[in-house]
Amino acid sequence: MQQTGSPAYLIIQFGNRWSDILRIVPPQTVTIGRSSECQIVVRDERVSRRHAEIAPTDGGWVVRDLGSRNGTLVNGSPIPDAHRLADGEVIQVGGGAITFTHSLSGGLPGPIDSPVTDPSHLTQAGSQSIVRRRNHSQWSAVSSSGAGGISAATQAKAKDELWNFFYRLVFDLVQTQRPSEAAQVALDRLLERLGVEAGGVLLLGTGRGGQSTGMSNVRLLAHHSGPGGTYRMVSDFVADTVLRERQAVLARNVGSDSKLSVIHASDAREVVSVICAPLRRRVPDSRSNSPAAGTAGGPGRPTDEVFGLLHVYSAGEERMLTDADLELAVAVADNLSIALHRQQENLKLARSLERTRRQVDELRQQLGGGAQMVGQSSAITAVREAIVRAAPTSATVLVRGESGVGKELVARAIHDASERRDGPMICLNCAALAPSLLESELFGHEKGAFTGATDRKIGKFEAADGGTLLLDEIGEMPVELQAKLLRVLEGQPFERLGGHKPIQVDVRVVAATNRDLEQAVREKLFRADLYYRLRVVEIEVPPLRHRPEDIAELAEYFLDQFRPHANRKISGISPAALQILTAHDWPGNVRELRNVIERAVVLGRDSEILPEDLNISSLRGDETTAGTSTAGSFEPMPLAELERRHILAVLEHTQGNKSQAAQLLGIERSTLDRKLKRYRKAQ
Repeated sequence: MQQTGSPAYLIIQFGNRWSDILRIVPPQTVTIGRSSECQIVVRDERVSRRHAEIAPTDGGWVVRDLGSRNGTLVNGSPIPDAHRLADGEVIQVGGGAITFTHSLSGGLPGPIDSPVTDPSHLTQAGSQSIVRRRNHSQWSAVSSSGAGGISAATQAKAKDELWNFFYRLVFDLVQTQRPSEAAQVALDRLLERLGVEAGGVLLLGTGRGGQSTGMSNVRLLAHHSGPGGTYRMVSDFVADTVLRERQAVLARNVGSDSKLSVIHASDAREVVSVICAPLRRRVPDSRSNSPAAGTAGGPGRPTDEVFGLLHVYSAGEERMLTDADLELAVAVADNLSIALHRQQENLKLARSLERTRRQVDELRQQLGGGAQMVGQSSAITAVREAIVRAAPTSATVLVRGESGVGKELVARAIHDASERRDGPMICLNCAALAPSLLESELFGHEKGAFTGATDRKIGKFEAADGGTLLLDEIGEMPVELQAKLLRVLEGQPFERLGGHKPIQVDVRVVAATNRDLEQAVREKLFRADLYYRLRVVEIEVPPLRHRPEDIAELAEYFLDQFRPHANRKISGISPAALQILTAHDWPGNVRELRNVIERAVVLGRDSEILPEDLNISSLRGDETTAGTSTAGSFEPMPLAELERRHILAVLEHTQGNKSQAAQLLGIERSTLDRKLKRYRKAQ
């Protein structure tokens, strides 16, 4: 038999979910009805103002009907007067269901059939309310039906204050950079608003696959305690209830109750009331297999997963927390959840971007695409200094030098050192396309502008907007196209082929050539006004034969690039091989040296590069073409025959490698194939 003085619990339910837990201790009497003076308020027209009461008796508790209109039921049967309550019996008042129990050790009971679906039918008043459950905050609905006696002006002012509170909270959360900082801001703002001093934000541990491990591996993200006190962790019963139900709870008048109070209560102040709200995020249902995740969403649908707890409590002489405080705590927890989730997503994005940057840097190193100017000679140092001076400006740059000296590398170095470094770097070889196609490539075309224009296409100028456009082999551009280029360089808008809409772009142009532009201007093959417009800043890239002291460093640089792709371990370049490399005058410049080192790495067999691994061309730097050697052996011949001999000599130099030959000649591979086919037919 239950002894007088032992507490009992009333588990209050609406719909098919439990709502609150009321802890009752003799000689306490609990009244039920519509009146706000009752301890359990049921807002239902079928319920009388003072409908029933639960009171202690010898060894137990009884429920009495107080002359209500519709009566009181226990386990579905009406009671005439007083009924002695047994463990597990259900009291029904209107649409509310109240389960009586002596202990919570078995957890909360399962759902009970009840016609109530509106939680506003069942509320509580009085200081005996122990736990109140709350799923979503209704903090903005200040003027609720339970706000009797409060004027509309007072309700409006309270609502405005709450809006301002949350505006400031969200603003402060957005400014934070770390989860601990966001948690501390939210906790401090909530405690200040509630007028209590103690609370904490806890993050649940995660196992493999990101699933929550519950309270077994919890981390305290932020906390606050009163003067001279320490933060007390939420009780296992309350925490497990919040994790299981994914809803916030309010416990009042908890006293020394081991299930509802906080754990490790070492100081002298007794806990009065507790609020614990879940931190939730939306996840696919396939991930929601942990106790902290819901299953109401159905397979494949998003559902709530609890990843942390917001816990506050009052102790000592502090006031008892109320249902309105619970509403506020749920709203703060939801805003904190959003802030923490976004910080986590931003962190993932930052890590992903960092990985991508590293991969891009590694790829550039492997492909040799980085704008790294190798060498310490005075000639290449002068080029570096010119790049440093020209890069910060918006001036057009003309890069001049022989084929293979690295003019594109200089252009990329200018781009990378300029304020446009985050914009695109677009390259176009003006000698690789026919005049009609070159205009389309530069300025784009509209659908139907010419035969084969099946779609609209943006040109290189539009693609390079906000960045840099390299016009390689600018000396090969047709004269009729030079006038349109000049207009764009002077800041004028242009139109796509077949279009009528003016297009304005912000592009820095870097031009490169190995031709004598001054001679081309004299021969009327290049516009003088375009020449002057391009030659705002001129950078001359020296040939490799003019800086032999850089050959060893360049050879080692290229060896480091190709070494990872070799099928053997290569320690370096032998002194004899290095002497041969240094003695050669490199008519193909840096491109030729790179190809020689690559071939030695691929075809060599020893642990170092030996002289026999080097396949160096017999062409000399003063032999500008295959048909001219010295003034004493000059042989007059047609220009076409001179070109044929030179192409065949370069092809022999590359041992039949057409791709390398086309690169050395500065023409497309398809152009080389057409010329070779024509030579074979002529034979």
